[in-house]
Amino acid sequence: MPRQYRTSFRAYAAWNYQKELEDLNRASDQGWQLVRGGCFHSRFVKNPAIRYRYQLDYGPIEDMGRYIETFREQGWEYINSTFNGWHYFRKLYDPSLPEEEYEIFTDRESFHEMNNRWARLALIIGCLLGLCALFFAVRVLIPAPNLPRLIQVLTLLAESLVLIRGALIMRNPDEVRRRKESGLFLALFFAVVFLGAGSSIALESLRPDYYTEQGATSVEAPIHDNRWMVFQVTYPDRYYLDLDIEAEKPLTFAVLDGDGTPVYEVTETDFHEKDLALRLSPGSYSMSMSCESGFHLTTRIE
Repeated sequence: MPRQYRTSFRAYAAWNYQKELEDLNRASDQGWQLVRGGCFHSRFVKNPAIRYRYQLDYGPIEDMGRYIETFREQGWEYINSTFNGWHYFRKLYDPSLPEEEYEIFTDRESFHEMNNRWARLALIIGCLLGLCALFFAVRVLIPAPNLPRLIQVLTLLAESLVLIRGALIMRNPDEVRRRKESGLFLALFFAVVFLGAGSSIALESLRPDYYTEQGATSVEAPIHDNRWMVFQVTYPDRYYLDLDIEAEKPLTFAVLDGDGTPVYEVTETDFHEKDLALRLSPGSYSMSMSCESGFHLTTRIE
């Protein structure tokens, strides 16, 4: 009879790894034995003739051979390790033995040590993400706010808060055991992360990003209501205009909506500004200029 395999696509919070162990043990009781554990998916083989109890350990290992041998001497079979430092073990299940036989940590100090290893890493990463969110907000979002940047900051903050929360929970193993962490919370977290990253990238790609440079000599002037660079705005937001004007006589520059009404207008001979904020609604826009003499004009809208 051919061997049957299946792959389970489930993610677990590190501070709720007990839920993963419960699911692995339940799968084993149903005849599905783990052959490779993973962060987001695990591989099983159908074998109802045996039953296992599973355990997880976490941390960097200097001597992997000695590490595996230590657990083997205690009756644990090594399965595999994940890229982020989790190690899967299993032991044949005998219902006549007490449940304590299937605890990978024989003393409370070891259990605390394992939890604290993950908690330290999560706290460091969570704080770094929080600092990145603060830095991005101060250097980019506040000076030139727009919707994609706001989503990016909120996504970083959500990741930071969840990791810090998880680190605090892991520092209290008793709380981990009492807390029945809902899979809905983890699903919501990943939804926020992926939707936040995806929506900010999508919204950024829909923003106009056009650069133009033009000029004329006094012989080619005057120029009246010369329109160019039609661009589309797909969602309401702040958009930013870089504008450089050098003209012999006053030059009038304008950003016009689809009806030809100026949403921004300036008349200058020497003008250099970056990140002029324009609140634009969805629709078609164009740029216009009028000048009585020679000029050099550089514009960028994003």
